[in-house]
Amino acid sequence: MSENDFYLYIDGQAVKVSEEVYREYRRAEDKERYFMKRLKKGRFVVDEDGQTVTYLPSREASYEQLLEADWTFAAPDEAIDDVMVRTHLMETLETALQSLAEEERELIWKIFYLDQSEREVAAACNLTQAAIHKRKKKVLEKLRKFFE
Repeated sequence: MSENDFYLYIDGQAVKVSEEVYREYRRAEDKERYFMKRLKKGRFVVDEDGQTVTYLPSREASYEQLLEADWTFAAPDEAIDDVMVRTHLMETLETALQSLAEEERELIWKIFYLDQSEREVAAACNLTQAAIHKRKKKVLEKLRKFFE
């Protein structure tokens, strides 16, 4: 290889090209690097007419930033259809729970979210376990009708 020869490396092999092709390839690579740097890095923009400075954040978010923003990610082995159905069901459940009275919501919260037994809830409310069971059945029936 002499000094005046130009090579591009494709799949690890040197390919001889003309100077014009080599320079165009390098220019395109430099341009891509420049634009990627602008996309990945936040910057300040100064408006001299309006006398303002605006910060333009990066257009690329890190995994940590997405987690802080409360993004959720599907498991790799989970089909997108299943994710969408589950998401829809969760949204419907949230709407259904909001339609309940406050004490009904509290009963469901204690039994299903805090994993308290009917007997524990009954003791806290000064009621019998049978009364709590009956109320739970009524609330679950309301929720079932909401899903139909």
